[in-house]
Amino acid sequence: MKQLLFVLLLLFGLGVYGQNFKKLEAKDVNLKQVEFCKKFANEYFSKQLSGGYVFDKNVATEEIINALTADKQKEVYNQLKSAFGEFKSLEYSQTWIDSNSNLILYRLKSLFGEANNLDIRVILNDKGLIAGFFVSPWTENLE
Repeated sequence: MKQLLFVLLLLFGLGVYGQNFKKLEAKDVNLKQVEFCKKFANEYFSKQLSGGYVFDKNVATEEIINALTADKQKEVYNQLKSAFGEFKSLEYSQTWIDSNSNLILYRLKSLFGEANNLDIRVILNDKGLIAGFFVSPWTENLE
């Protein structure tokens, strides 16, 4: 079941699919944004055990705030937990940018359960707000 389950946590933000992302060199990565994404993802998954993460306009776009209700978060996290186990940890992996839309995609390699690596993608818009957020099985390359 794990191989068939491609869990799309949520991908909101107009036009995120179909973008032409290019990988950034390490020297060009905004380390403050990396830390923001890591902190957000850690808090998001840690807070699922106590009812869910609270999004606000200082962190996310209006679309994310409206779409990621506490009920939706709980539903999706329960699917992840059922398929892969509890969230354990994450580490930064890569940054990709789409210069046409100014979207920046941060990839975080996470551990769920004892040995399930998942790809957490946090997409920031040009204002540094979360415009997309999704989880899928880990692959070495951006797909």
